[in-house]
Amino acid sequence: MDNTVNKKKLLIGACIRGFLEAWFLGMFVFLFFWAVSKAFGLAGNLIFGFVGIATVCAVMADYGLKQGAKAESAVRLHGAEPCRNFGVFIGLTAAAPGWISLLLLALSKAGILFNFLPAYKIINAFFFPIIDIVAHTADVNEMHPACFALFAVLPCFFVLSGWLSFKWGYDQVDLKAKMLYKDKK
Repeated sequence: MDNTVNKKKLLIGACIRGFLEAWFLGMFVFLFFWAVSKAFGLAGNLIFGFVGIATVCAVMADYGLKQGAKAESAVRLHGAEPCRNFGVFIGLTAAAPGWISLLLLALSKAGILFNFLPAYKIINAFFFPIIDIVAHTADVNEMHPACFALFAVLPCFFVLSGWLSFKWGYDQVDLKAKMLYKDKK
């Protein structure tokens, strides 16, 4: 048995399981939001925005908990190099497409690229209801430059949930027991 944690495989999995799975599920959030957006108005944006963020966190938590537990087993049983905080890199890898698309959006806003806002909204479908609050139209020229601050923060949900879930999986934290049972101290 190899005595290292295959970090390259974990990062590739973060792109596939983290970003692509969240994107696929985010498309359902986008479609349901789109179907009811006129009826719900801003409340719909907020509700479905929360659902989109929860989708990202759930997908990353599932991946991070499983991979953290596997990494801990490799360390404990096979003497692999400890990697308790590797979840940060998993989260950064899953968040990279969001930040790359944000860079392309900035180039579009500067007039270097074509109108990239519709593509940006599709690439970040899981955050579409939140993006739609501040950039409601499909024209990048009508978007306020301050929107970039919000758009830069959104991929941080990948990083935070990837880091915490990997760490919890690595530390063998039993979330069910922590949520269901209170300590009687």
